[in-house]
Amino acid sequence: MIAQIALLAVIAATELKVSQYAGPTECEETDKVKIGDQLGMHYTGTIDESSETGTPGKKFDSSRDRGQPFSTKIGVGQVIKGWDEGLIGMCKGAKATLVIPPDMGYGARGAGGDIPGGATLNFDVEVMSVAEGPPEENLFVELDTDKDARLTKEEVLAFFKKQGRNELPPELWASEDKDGNGFIEWEEFGGPKGKAKPDYKEEL
Repeated sequence: MIAQIALLAVIAATELKVSQYAGPTECEETDKVKIGDQLGMHYTGTIDESSETGTPGKKFDSSRDRGQPFSTKIGVGQVIKGWDEGLIGMCKGAKATLVIPPDMGYGARGAGGDIPGGATLNFDVEVMSVAEGPPEENLFVELDTDKDARLTKEEVLAFFKKQGRNELPPELWASEDKDGNGFIEWEEFGGPKGKAKPDYKEEL
């Protein structure tokens, strides 16, 4: 029985847990957090009681202490995965606790002196504002100078030369040109590329 309880505790610590304790649970779509929204929030981050590393309960960061809400575009990889997934669907004014396992937080490497590798994190959050996020940069269109909706090595290299590099980073082409046809298609491109494949006919 004790072993089963311990096993359940380990399983629980490896999953994202979101527990709303105050604020609205139903709201207009404009007040609901969606992928790509610009989110203003307060948070207090501590090491969770279930964490296998670090000092349980120790606070490592808080926007409330600074008196200034934190602003970020949500769901697009600008913050840890636990926030990107755990905050989606919340309403403006919602208050919740997020328990975030290491693989959705700072992983095996940790962050700074207060968040060791393998730490399970606890964030007390409050959604202060929800607004439509700024449009995503479209690097694919910038690189695709001949407007054929696929990238050649020459086009990608031209971009890196503007950054002061005379050759492509090692392994870049192999990782991006997944089908090995000598081009990076829009579907394969791993950088910012907008939500739909460019239709250059609209520009003519």
